[in-house]
Amino acid sequence: MEIFSVTFLLIGLILFTAAFNQGLTGFGFALTSIPLISLVVGIKYAVPLGALAGFVVNILLSIQLRKSIDFKSLRFLYIGSFIGIPIGVFVLSKADPDLFQRILGIVILLFVIMSATNFIKPRTMNLKWGYLFGLFSGMLGGAFNTNGPPVLIYFYLTGKDKLEQKSAITGFFIVASVLIIFTHAVTGLSNSTIFLDAVKFLPFIISGYLLGTFLFKKVSSQMYSKLILFFLFVISVTLIIYG
Repeated sequence: MEIFSVTFLLIGLILFTAAFNQGLTGFGFALTSIPLISLVVGIKYAVPLGALAGFVVNILLSIQLRKSIDFKSLRFLYIGSFIGIPIGVFVLSKADPDLFQRILGIVILLFVIMSATNFIKPRTMNLKWGYLFGLFSGMLGGAFNTNGPPVLIYFYLTGKDKLEQKSAITGFFIVASVLIIFTHAVTGLSNSTIFLDAVKFLPFIISGYLLGTFLFKKVSSQMYSKLILFFLFVISVTLIIYG
């Protein structure tokens, strides 16, 4: 992709916004970038580019939060995700992606409404629920690189404080990102051209991440939980409208 073209700058702005969201909350990169980039260049390019760019942010967050990440507590999520990713890749190649994304958007919106009205509240959850949430996360990650919603819902329901939630989310995403990138490479969804384009976008990605992590220090745990619900709402509406 030609640097400084309108398309390049537009995608760069999208990646900056996505990196800012993830730097602030620990999530939201793919869910912010994939739908918008797909409107510019198509879903088959947007998914692997979003995976590579998001991986960069996950590496930076993992380094920053390395002392707070408890990988052992995430093992059930990992196992479920391992199973779900190849299923998701198959769905991307065979199913109607627009219908799939609209259904996902409706499910997320229902969760946000029930949480906002206190019908669903954070609680102490058995870690083995991670199998189910991880399975759905892996399926969505393999299909659309949008593995965030099930994991966000899972950690929201655990009622952890903002640092614990962000660290746990990052610990999951860094492993999931490696699996998704590997699967994309093996199946041919990703290639050297997309990899080089991701390198070109690094200034947008890193600057967005730095701004987001700076603002994270300014928000309370209560505000962080509200941010999760807000971004889930935005994501659901985006998926329903543009799916």
